[in-house]
Amino acid sequence: MERKVDVRPLVLLRIFVPMMVFFDLLRLVQLDLVTVLFRPYEAGGLSTFTDPSAFIHNWSPMWAGPVAVGVTMVCMVLISLGRWMRPAIILGCFAYAQLGHVYPPGDRAIDRILRCVLLIILFTQADQKWSWNKKERVETIPAWPVDLIKWMLVMIYMSAGISKMLQQPGWLAIDGMPVLFRIMTDPLASNHAPESLVWAYPLFIFGGWATIFLECSAFLLLTRWCHWWAIVGALMHVGIGIFMTLGMFSWGMLSIYPILLAPFVLRFLDRKKSGSPLAASAS
Repeated sequence: MERKVDVRPLVLLRIFVPMMVFFDLLRLVQLDLVTVLFRPYEAGGLSTFTDPSAFIHNWSPMWAGPVAVGVTMVCMVLISLGRWMRPAIILGCFAYAQLGHVYPPGDRAIDRILRCVLLIILFTQADQKWSWNKKERVETIPAWPVDLIKWMLVMIYMSAGISKMLQQPGWLAIDGMPVLFRIMTDPLASNHAPESLVWAYPLFIFGGWATIFLECSAFLLLTRWCHWWAIVGALMHVGIGIFMTLGMFSWGMLSIYPILLAPFVLRFLDRKKSGSPLAASAS
């Protein structure tokens, strides 16, 4: 509990994670979907869900959802800036979670993952570096929040890999249509037509095996090999982002990766710092 780590990778999470949520909601605003998705049918929207946990509807069915979107976006900006971070996380996560109760299909796994990360950051001093406040700056913090986020990712990746092996044996098949091919060319989310990728069947078979191996080896995130595993994991998410349109999934997951790639991130930041004019004059 008393082990210390450099605060900068976690600060990058404090900046990037809420920005992913902000831009995801901004896209809904751009598409004029806020009043469509987050208002009940009787109030002029298309939502027919009656989740009893969406108690903000008791205040105003017409405006509760749109107001929650606005509150979430403002809080995400404050968190990213490090201004009033803790109140912003509490209020922002509350409003963000209420959106999921107002329109359950819109509350994806990535939304819940990012909310969990923000709630862990709530108990840290991540607002005392690279932030818009007057608090004392810190260079190191207790390691447990970083370790807890890594443990959460281990559970996520390994459960995904194990479920593929036990519930979808087609992932390991060497004949028939590869499961990965079917997923990556799904007409509802794919950026590529199936006929344009038929030639790559063997690559998709190998890719399916590699995906399961990567996810089931996620326990390496708890070892000194964490940053090497994270390179492959990041490439996987970049590939998903290129092949498919899944909202902020890939970029939201990548926003957590600074703590997994910490040795590379710190080396890059220290190199930039040592190469700055101020550092040169100081030396």
